[in-house]
Amino acid sequence: MYSRRMLLPFVGVAQIAEMGKARALSMDGDYWSIQYMLPAYLWERAGQRGVDPGSTYTRIVGYNYAAVATARQGQLESHPVHPALDADEVRSDVNRLFEAISAARLPFEAADRYEYWLLDSLDEKPLALLYTGVAEQEMAMTPPRPEWQAMPASELKIEPPEPPQDVYVPPVNYRLERMVAERAGSKPQAGWFDRAEPDRGDFPPCLIREDWEDEREQVLCDRYLRRLAPRLLMIQGLPEPLRNQLEQSACEHVFDVERFHALYPEVVDERLLTSARVQARMRRANS
Repeated sequence: MYSRRMLLPFVGVAQIAEMGKARALSMDGDYWSIQYMLPAYLWERAGQRGVDPGSTYTRIVGYNYAAVATARQGQLESHPVHPALDADEVRSDVNRLFEAISAARLPFEAADRYEYWLLDSLDEKPLALLYTGVAEQEMAMTPPRPEWQAMPASELKIEPPEPPQDVYVPPVNYRLERMVAERAGSKPQAGWFDRAEPDRGDFPPCLIREDWEDEREQVLCDRYLRRLAPRLLMIQGLPEPLRNQLEQSACEHVFDVERFHALYPEVVDERLLTSARVQARMRRANS
């Protein structure tokens, strides 16, 4: 059982439990997708024919895994099993895994110590986190072009700093993307780092540098991170003052706090977050 940050873009920290051929993933500690490894020959044949081998029977999630069950609020719901799999074996493994995650304490320990950072073109220091890896061999893989992405504006709405305009102004999310791209330069560079001992050093704790010389750019970055705060609080090893600041920002979005709070590894102001969750329940009851 371990956790890893989900990129790109950063949307939170996934909880992952693996047992034999079965694995379970959750982004909030409540809803779990339970998946089962498919035989390699299915993917080899599918690649030759251009066919998804599991599309008729299951939802494929990730390379060579098929979703076979879901779990929510302690209830397990099974899905149809791909005919290439032994249904009895799948159900047995799924039940064992379900028992394990039901008894587990969240959040799981972070395991993605290998980090692939976009570098600042001026000082070559980490600018924005692009990917992470759990195993050392992942560093040998060639990632795509080093380009940072913000969460889409459709999924993370951020109030712009300006009043309504007569002309189109891109959302904060995409303006920040452009800022990061410009700071990375015309020939962006990136590099892998082994963070076995995550000294805070030059690695931005919120996964993107926050020092912007232009005041307008600083405002955009601050607004983005403030809106992302309920998800950033899932990151392990944040300095206490920063975590306290993020908790203050997160409470502007009580439904997100309610959704993700089970995965916060630490809480500085328990009363504050409890109040946010109570507000979420009250708003839902009155809606």
